[in-house]
Amino acid sequence: MFLRNGKTINHFTPINFTGGQFRFGSIISHQLFSQLAKRNYTTNALIKVSNINANKYSKSNSNTKQFAHKIFLALFPIAGLCLGTWQIQRLRWKVGLIEEYEERLSKPQMILPKRIKLEVLNDYFYRRVKTSGKFLHDQEMLLGPRTLDNKHGYFVITPLERENGTTVLVRRGWISKDKVDSSTRKDNQFEGIVNIEGILKKSEKKNWFTPKNNPNRNEWLWIDVETMAERTGAQPVLVEQSLEGSPYLINKMIDDGIPVGKIPNVDLRNTHLQYAITWYSLSVATSIMLYTLVRKPPAGHFKRKIMQG
Repeated sequence: MFLRNGKTINHFTPINFTGGQFRFGSIISHQLFSQLAKRNYTTNALIKVSNINANKYSKSNSNTKQFAHKIFLALFPIAGLCLGTWQIQRLRWKVGLIEEYEERLSKPQMILPKRIKLEVLNDYFYRRVKTSGKFLHDQEMLLGPRTLDNKHGYFVITPLERENGTTVLVRRGWISKDKVDSSTRKDNQFEGIVNIEGILKKSEKKNWFTPKNNPNRNEWLWIDVETMAERTGAQPVLVEQSLEGSPYLINKMIDDGIPVGKIPNVDLRNTHLQYAITWYSLSVATSIMLYTLVRKPPAGHFKRKIMQG
């Protein structure tokens, strides 16, 4: 409340000054606004912000993922091509090795020396050899299980003590599983000096899926010439005995518990061509997939084209 000329006036009553008017209400409103401006307030009102593209960042992230997928997929054709080429190289090596072994197999039979130089033994694998000696049946080892004509059985490996006092290993042949017990074939266990003809063989390569041998239990799943020789005190030399007699007598030999030898041949597996075809096929297939993915227009391409049209 203010007094002017003895009269009471409210704060909204205009007061005349020289040259103009002034409202006390303006002063109060200005002071009130200043106080409110110093305080913090929240509001549920919508704020409109212009020039912000919300899809730009998600689109950029999507493009990055698509690029990473394409790079990852591009590795498959390259890997398939490299592995296929590597298998072709392995194929050439294996074919050359088989030809070399077949040439050795065609050479005349040789007498197995008294002392075999292990450093040159690799040059004599698949050579026909002849030797003689006495089987040490109490130290025989069974390799397997293996099949012959869909029948389950084992290969018999027996140390042969030669007349000069040295010992070598002889893979005598296959027996059926019902003849595993040596007492069931006691009548056909050769005693005394025997003549052996066969070919020189080496250890088998253990693959990833083959369990380990257990020499302490005399369980052999794959041929390990070094370990077998160490266990029996023999030289690390293995002779694979050739089939004796007519192949038509095999069934009788099986029934009698006589180990069935093998016909001399080069039995190396050669699957590198199949592997090469597989890898090259995968390379072509993934190349087509990659081409299709690269040529595919990005999502929203047709929509933008229609809107622009």
